[in-house]
Amino acid sequence: MASIARDRIRRCLAMIPLIRARPGIRIPELASIFGVRDNEIWEDITEVLTMCGVPPYLPHNYLVFSIHGDSVSIRFAEHLSRPVHLTLQEALAIDLALRSVSGGRLPTFGDAAPRLRRKLRDLLGGRDRAALATFDKAVAGTPPSDLVTDTICLLKESMGRNIAVSLIYYTASRDEVGERVVEPYGLIDHRGHWYVIAKDRLRGRVVSFRVDRIRRAVLLSDESYEVPDDFTAETYRRDQLYRPAPGDVAVKVRFGPAVAARVREETERKYVSDGADGSVVRTFSAHPERLRWLFTHIARYGANAEILSPPAVRRGMAAYLDSILAVAGGAGERPRQARTSARTAAAVSRPKRARTKRKPRS
Repeated sequence: MASIARDRIRRCLAMIPLIRARPGIRIPELASIFGVRDNEIWEDITEVLTMCGVPPYLPHNYLVFSIHGDSVSIRFAEHLSRPVHLTLQEALAIDLALRSVSGGRLPTFGDAAPRLRRKLRDLLGGRDRAALATFDKAVAGTPPSDLVTDTICLLKESMGRNIAVSLIYYTASRDEVGERVVEPYGLIDHRGHWYVIAKDRLRGRVVSFRVDRIRRAVLLSDESYEVPDDFTAETYRRDQLYRPAPGDVAVKVRFGPAVAARVREETERKYVSDGADGSVVRTFSAHPERLRWLFTHIARYGANAEILSPPAVRRGMAAYLDSILAVAGGAGERPRQARTSARTAAAVSRPKRARTKRKPRS
């Protein structure tokens, strides 16, 4: 009961400045804003708010509501012209939402989200502000490098002026650096990495480029472009940023119980299946000729990851591990033992043949 009363009081206090700012607002709209039924708003006004006032409680010291049909206005509420202060929980929720508004076609948002977050901190005081500062340290993560920051600024300038950009870009899947000419459409922040969504003139389609893999970016002032009217960065803001391309194969990887929770958290549900022993099997999409990024990713998990299929990718993983061990360990007994352990854990574990017992000789 105490929580219900507290929620009702907070709703009433928030309703007063809202009605004052929008005379004639309709009861159903208020109910929709606060997530309650229409009759609850009626009861808040008639049973609670009409009894509220300030000393010395003369007639003009009470709140006076005018209701015409389902429209409501208020008088004598000048002392409540501003909303009540945000609670810490509400401030944290708003701050998290503003963090997600980190991309999009400029200048739609520009620097609005950072400015709103600064204002939010100005509104809070004392312990709440300190708590939000602690939250920043825990959630904000590592700030981007100066190179990434400078590249993002250049890409924003490109989008603001609609001029193409020449990139020196590292492609992890092919482990090579090449030059690209792109037409930037938008920027998004995905799982701690910035991506630019751009049309690659070489491939003739819109793809994503990780900003921290851009070695150099130069504006091409004489190369203009137009952004399609139906483009929106939200189309690319999804759990799996990579989109399967023609020729990709499905690679199934088993992750052991020790890392299963982490894999589930990082992966969209439809790409993961649970094992009986607490492990998970994740399905990746990868091109057979561009598997280095996948091998690098799986190798980080050591003995907790094993490629199940297809067999060609298993063999490729084994060859990849052999090449690393050859460089890191050189020749000798110790490297051979490490090679056997790594190959068995990550790629080429084979079922043992069943042994048949021989009949004892008579």
